[in-house]
Amino acid sequence: MPSHLTTMETMKAKFGRNFFVILIPILSLCAVLGYLAARSGHLSLKLPVDKNEQFSGQSMSVFPSRLHASGNQIVDESGKVILLRGLMPQDPDKLNSRGKFKREFFEEMMQTGANVIRIPVHVERWVNDEYYLWRYLDPVVAWAGEMGMYVIIDWHSIGNVVSGAGSQMPDVKQNSMDLALSFWSTTARYFREAPHVIFEIFNEPESIDGAEWKAGAEKLIQAIREQGAEQMVIVGGIDFGKDLSWVWEIPVSESNLAYASHIYPSHSSSNWDEWFGDIAERYPVVSTEWGFMDENRTEGPSYLAGTRADYGEPFLNYLDARGIGWVACWYDDEWLPPMFAKNGGQLTQYGQFVLEYLNNKD
Repeated sequence: MPSHLTTMETMKAKFGRNFFVILIPILSLCAVLGYLAARSGHLSLKLPVDKNEQFSGQSMSVFPSRLHASGNQIVDESGKVILLRGLMPQDPDKLNSRGKFKREFFEEMMQTGANVIRIPVHVERWVNDEYYLWRYLDPVVAWAGEMGMYVIIDWHSIGNVVSGAGSQMPDVKQNSMDLALSFWSTTARYFREAPHVIFEIFNEPESIDGAEWKAGAEKLIQAIREQGAEQMVIVGGIDFGKDLSWVWEIPVSESNLAYASHIYPSHSSSNWDEWFGDIAERYPVVSTEWGFMDENRTEGPSYLAGTRADYGEPFLNYLDARGIGWVACWYDDEWLPPMFAKNGGQLTQYGQFVLEYLNNKD
């Protein structure tokens, strides 16, 4: 075949009258992909990635050391008290779809003064991508460690993990407990040597009482420990994460754990002692979700409506007085409550408050 023929001419010569039968679908596909890319600003294709047997960060010797529960405090390997204060971005799969899943994005969070990031793994996204662990969690854990930050891996589900009850449980076919056990067995086995990883076993227990949740939590923690993973585990409160009062009578029978409480503006400060403050006198507590909507409060649910003065400052002052760490959500301009105005613009009043606090922390 003559060497001077163009690629198009070569294809026509090779395929003859079938040339256009082949070409038209290809052009149509390119047009669709181009349209989608124009709409979203980029195009994210999910190709297979390597499935390594175990996490092996290149610089694990410089990663933050493993955390431990010591009385009601969290300490590192040297015995230094660590007060976790950090941020929560969108699910990595969502970040990827927006072209934001890159090291630079996480460096922005580190530069705020945060020492921990909470990574929400949404159940449906995990189920729909067999490479999720390697595509997203592996690089995030590596980046965070290299930047001197801790990582909370959060199984981001809401409801009763034991029975599957709850209006906000994920729409998947698998049994909720079996799926959670599978996730934690896989994830804990992979990251068992990563010292700076923390496992938050279930985002917000709901439609469940303390006794049933204690039993379910212990089952999930056992799955983690069976993989040889000894890192700190976080167990949330019931009633959408806020209520830890059950812990007084029936604490989880596992070592090296902290408890979590999610508190928002609608949760009256008159109940804070009962829900989590008193528990923090005996066990480590971290508020792994909190936040408010001020100037744009009408766009969100009523439970987020608050201000710096009537919620933000009193809440962080309360946590500081009791040595309770926290993670603010969301480091985002879409998910509520947002720290940024829409389209990644200026900080909201809430976002400004959080970043000011992180920049000025002791």
